[in-house]
Amino acid sequence: MILEADVNVEGHNTVNETNIPIMAHPPDVYSDNTLEEWLDAVLKSKKGIKLDFKSLQSVEPSLDLLRIKNQTGINRPVWINADILPGPNVPSFWPVVNATRFLDLIQKTFPDVTISPGWKVLYIPLFPNVTYTQAMVEEMYDTVKHLPQKITFPVLAVMVKNGWPHLSWLLSQSSRFSLTLWQGEDNPTLNDLLFIRDNSNPQRIYYDIYEPMLSQLKEAAKQKDRPRRFYPGGDIVDYFKPANSDGLNILWETVTDRDSLLSSLEDSSGGMLVIPVISGSGTSKIAVVEDSQPELPLQDCLELILASKKPWGIYLRVKSQSQLAVSLQLLRQAYDNDLLYHPTWVNMDVAHGAFSVQGYITGQEFLRTIDQNFPYVTIAPSWPPEVLHQGYTPQLVEDMLELFQGTWQDVSLQLHVDHLERSKDGLGSLLQSQSHFSLTVEHKAGKEELKDGTQSLMSVHEWNKQRTFYNIPKAYKGSIIARLSD
Repeated sequence: MILEADVNVEGHNTVNETNIPIMAHPPDVYSDNTLEEWLDAVLKSKKGIKLDFKSLQSVEPSLDLLRIKNQTGINRPVWINADILPGPNVPSFWPVVNATRFLDLIQKTFPDVTISPGWKVLYIPLFPNVTYTQAMVEEMYDTVKHLPQKITFPVLAVMVKNGWPHLSWLLSQSSRFSLTLWQGEDNPTLNDLLFIRDNSNPQRIYYDIYEPMLSQLKEAAKQKDRPRRFYPGGDIVDYFKPANSDGLNILWETVTDRDSLLSSLEDSSGGMLVIPVISGSGTSKIAVVEDSQPELPLQDCLELILASKKPWGIYLRVKSQSQLAVSLQLLRQAYDNDLLYHPTWVNMDVAHGAFSVQGYITGQEFLRTIDQNFPYVTIAPSWPPEVLHQGYTPQLVEDMLELFQGTWQDVSLQLHVDHLERSKDGLGSLLQSQSHFSLTVEHKAGKEELKDGTQSLMSVHEWNKQRTFYNIPKAYKGSIIARLSD
């Protein structure tokens, strides 16, 4: 257990201000308990120490006290916390503890600590989706990346689920990093806390959570048969856990109507379900599965998938620009209702640069619509077929990579087997792309058995088995596996 104390200096920002650190949370600036008295009491116990500094003035005298106490041995974890950057719902002019001075004082005075640098946050229930952004976590990373200590980032628990893609990115930058989930006036749900636990290393998540929620979380975490609350934008290899962690061993099936979907849900063990989405024929023009008779609304299709207990991924192949936002809003609704814990991909043919073809959604509009409606997905763009007569040329590849270079989501570029053999130069550029890009190779059902493209398939497969996927009918998959195994 760690005991936390809010620390300020006596009379802070008054004419009576001293350099004596006291136990006080703003707006209080006086106390009958000094930090030294508190430390003396805590050091008689076996509990850890966390000091939460409310002003820069309190940092140096407090660290001096720790240094003096350590002459006889503190012998326990010491965490040093301060809000050093503005966070969600906080304007940039709100005061925070000066980050440079705070971190320099720790290095100079008492560096044998875990540093807990946080954001000043304000949770507004009317805007529940406001959370930590990629810009916020990148600024924090740039601020602390040079430090040698272990670092735990305190984050408001009720905001963490929606900010998970950004906070998980921050965690991935160093094995020294962890998160501490703290609870404010608004309680996180048990599902929110389980979501974080299910998508992280439990040893790198700490919980400053009140009872009874903490006990409920401990009990739920012990249940081995509970369904995993998977982040929809997460890695499908982590979700499906295919043999040898090889993307080739993930099953893909296409939904054509209600009967085909029910057959897959009943007979298959799980995999990625490709759902082609168009506008329905009725006056309402709702999103429906292409060529389904009778028309299968996308909402009904999603509800059937989400009701299954098998591991399914959702791949929306959106063929109507008017249905992109509608489809994403259905995903958002399921996510907000704690139903969508499946890997979710969104595909469209997009126009950009060398593949700017009239009639297709622009890449920027595609990204903007995803970010505005439901950004917690893997983005799966493809090139318009009209530009692929010479294969995936270096210019086509370069422009696609440039379009998605700055995205924080995972991006899986969609490739057709038919064009691979004409794409050796462009394929080289693809295989050198950065880590958040993966490749998905497609061969459509109804086409003849693969004759060409085997050599290119082998090159793609050898590039990275965990980052290459195969949307190929089961009838062809066996022969492909045999060829790649030769």
